[in-house]
Amino acid sequence: MLRIWKYFLFFFACLVFALLFNLPLQNVLPHVKLPDTIRVAGVDGTLIKGSATEVTIDDFPIRALDYRYMPSCIPLLKICYRIRYNRGDLQVAYDLLQGDTEVARTYINYEAAELMAHLPNALVQPVGQLELVIDELSLIDGKPDTLNGSLIWHNFGLDDDGIKINIGDYRLDFTGNPRQYEFKLSDLDASLEVDGEGEVRADGRYDVNIRITSETRIDSQVKYVLDLVARNTGYNKYRFEQQGRLPPNITRQLF
Repeated sequence: MLRIWKYFLFFFACLVFALLFNLPLQNVLPHVKLPDTIRVAGVDGTLIKGSATEVTIDDFPIRALDYRYMPSCIPLLKICYRIRYNRGDLQVAYDLLQGDTEVARTYINYEAAELMAHLPNALVQPVGQLELVIDELSLIDGKPDTLNGSLIWHNFGLDDDGIKINIGDYRLDFTGNPRQYEFKLSDLDASLEVDGEGEVRADGRYDVNIRITSETRIDSQVKYVLDLVARNTGYNKYRFEQQGRLPPNITRQLF
């Protein structure tokens, strides 16, 4: 008799699990409290798989998104999803024991012009393609606890009245924890040789030091921008150094 009850309980648990995960997501979302900065539209699917027309985070749109549950995480007591959209691919896991969220194997690509549309007051109009790779991101209470990754700017350049000036490819490696973020900037065999580092601390203070050199003549438009933002230290040599404190609203988002 006891064995029969074991099978019954196992069957009942599987049935409840199946029913929950096949609930329409439209019926689940009203009971989930999302941050005020996140809006979801055009949802279609279940907890197992589905899609959304648009997800807006801090007024930044993510369009044509689809998601799929990853059962391989069950032995780790995690709820995992793979999310794809028109600009990237990422995996998100929620740890049922620790209560933190992990993001890994993330690849996101954007045109610089598309991102600059959200910064209308920029002094210059950069061009190229940005590739963001997140190797590890852990969130506790919505705040980053661990962060490792890189940002590669392919065909970085400037738009000079419709004429695009290509300077080359550059890479920014970054790491972070609840106390500070650190980054290192380098060039990938580009026309401008760049070597720099910086950090942002939890109190908002930041420190940036970047050295720029070139073995060939620097384009006049590029030189004009460098003269505006950096200090000339010799022939085809510049240095950008800045220290300060970020506005409180930006610091709160980072930490």
